[in-house]
Amino acid sequence: MIQNRKLKLALLTLLPGLLFWLAWPPRDFFFLSFIAFVPLFILENETNGRKREGWLIYAALLIWNILTTWWVWHAQAEASIFMMLANAFLMYLPWYGYRKARKHFGDSRALFVFITLWLSFEYLHLSWELTWPWLTLGNVFSKHNFTVQWYEITGALGGSLWVLLLNVSLYKGWQKGLAINWLKPALLLAIPILISFVFGFLNSQVSYAKFETFETIIVQPNIDPYNDKFTPGEEVKNLVHMLGLAEKEITAKTRYVILPETAVVEYVDEDNSKAFKSIKVLKQFVKQHPNIHLITGISTYNFYDKNEPRSPTARETPSGQFYESYNTAMEVDSAGNIDYYHKSKLVPGAEKMPYPKLFGFLEYFSLDMGGISGSLGSDKEAKVFEAGNKPDLAPLICYESVFPGYVADFVNKGAEILLVITNDGWWKDTDGYKQHMYYASLRAIENRREVIRSANTGISCRITRKGKIIERTNWWEESVIKVQTNNHAKMTVYSKLGDYIGRIASFIGIFYILGIFVKSRIKNEISS
Repeated sequence: MIQNRKLKLALLTLLPGLLFWLAWPPRDFFFLSFIAFVPLFILENETNGRKREGWLIYAALLIWNILTTWWVWHAQAEASIFMMLANAFLMYLPWYGYRKARKHFGDSRALFVFITLWLSFEYLHLSWELTWPWLTLGNVFSKHNFTVQWYEITGALGGSLWVLLLNVSLYKGWQKGLAINWLKPALLLAIPILISFVFGFLNSQVSYAKFETFETIIVQPNIDPYNDKFTPGEEVKNLVHMLGLAEKEITAKTRYVILPETAVVEYVDEDNSKAFKSIKVLKQFVKQHPNIHLITGISTYNFYDKNEPRSPTARETPSGQFYESYNTAMEVDSAGNIDYYHKSKLVPGAEKMPYPKLFGFLEYFSLDMGGISGSLGSDKEAKVFEAGNKPDLAPLICYESVFPGYVADFVNKGAEILLVITNDGWWKDTDGYKQHMYYASLRAIENRREVIRSANTGISCRITRKGKIIERTNWWEESVIKVQTNNHAKMTVYSKLGDYIGRIASFIGIFYILGIFVKSRIKNEISS
């Protein structure tokens, strides 16, 4: 044992963040997540009741955030600092609840309270406007998802529960020393993996439903978002180049052509789209290939009618008109019909200032996404692109693919293929774009749907319903890939029920918080 207290506290503070960094994709040591919380439990035990040392838990959580998501700095330095500081604080709240629970319920029950509070925190991060679910514990298995094929039952929060249970079990073992019975932790580790192999085998041997194969062209134009993508006068030129790349691969069997997020950078008025050259080019392209549906990212806006109710994100022109600006996915069919979906899960601080009445003064720090800065408008719910006699698509835009329950909403509305269009070039060659790609594989498993991913600078790929990433491009290269996409229609348990683990944990967590409050009041009344 380390005798020097300051050295011991320093190691306990540094170790959790280091373990989670090693466990997190794109690294391969996911199993370290099963012990990463143990030093934090020990640190809590060491610092409980010591006012000058209570901040060390927060420091440990902040180190985890910095090591794992530092790459956000490339997109917006000031906003990334606020994000990491704020997220570490939110992570600290379950630990604060755990500390209070120890006083009122004892150590053993307090550990159960901690599990419910942490899951409640993760569930909250999937639901409110300050959302940042990037570090949901269940995401740690995304690169090695052979271990969590049962996500089709539980979703990613089931993986979070697994990580928490093993950490608690091992911490209890540490408390008992050599007298620990290692059978329980061993079973907690082995049984979910064995179940996962069973689910993986069944999905290899048993078809969920009859499915067809649809030839799909994925375009990765590799346009530098910092220097080339939004150059004035180049908007239509870049689009024509992308369509030229697709043209080289199109055959009579091609059914979909997919372009990435904001591939069309001409700012288009949805109520008068036919007046814009980019739209004319797209319609002409699809007219020449009448068997395809084309889906692309685009920046759009539309004006409010004179007496129409306005959202908090409405913008005003110098002439006094109000309009809404969107990060949009657009579908064009062979008849020239256009359909729009407006990104709903907007990146806090970059695409939308959360709770504008409270944080509106921070609008200055919003990331300028190609000249369209400030808070964007959004659709209120998931929307599926209908493709006639072809499978319907879920048009997920970038950040939305990190939200398990929201992706399931698209499946509930009839999506048979999950489509992710994104521009991860903002983060440069860091862990960010790799993590984003791996997370999409979990959405495939949860819903047993194939994922087609078109990324401006990479990585574009097809992901099977078992979460296997295949037919992929390289990072930072111009590329076009032709893939054979399979549609699937059967609903999984998770698709139907969503994040029920989070809902149950939140109910239990609130119950215990009320219990802590009542016990505190009773204790204070007795003392007085």
